[in-house]
Amino acid sequence: MKGARTEVSGLELPRDTAGFTRRECPGCQRPFKMRPGPFDARAVLHKLQAFFTFENAHEGSEGVPEWRCPYCGQRADADAFLTPAQQTHLESVARAWANHVRYEQMAHVSRTLAQNPRPTFVSVPPESLPGPMDPEADELLRTLPMLCCGEDLKVLWDWDQALYCPYCGTLHGGLSGRQQVQLRFIQE
Repeated sequence: MKGARTEVSGLELPRDTAGFTRRECPGCQRPFKMRPGPFDARAVLHKLQAFFTFENAHEGSEGVPEWRCPYCGQRADADAFLTPAQQTHLESVARAWANHVRYEQMAHVSRTLAQNPRPTFVSVPPESLPGPMDPEADELLRTLPMLCCGEDLKVLWDWDQALYCPYCGTLHGGLSGRQQVQLRFIQE
């Protein structure tokens, strides 16, 4: 395995056929789906840093946005809304990367054997990195527009109470039947 390099093409959260990514409230555990946006990369990086510490983490840290659960309104960092399956996958990726980094550090001795003819250890190649997560299943969630932010959101089909916009926190009135969406801006 001399000279072998680990190649990572990217890490994405799975999407359904309409392009939505599953989320789960850390408080009420109700599922919903949002379209991926520019802050998803920050949320994934923040979660990876929790499992695999980077020496220069401060250089890439732009902050993670705070989102709100559309059902109960709980606020939390965007990475808190990752599902348990997504968090488990990110943890396995972070641990695999850590193993590959350790291997490369230890294998450096073997590659520079002329400078150190008596190594005291043998580096063992790590397992390969985990592949991507399975695509997100399509399920019976209804798509609703969040007029305040111009985004769409998929929520439970039978939810007929008010909804919060995950991005800005605007409270949208009850959505049962063919009622119009009512916007109420809250003071923060």
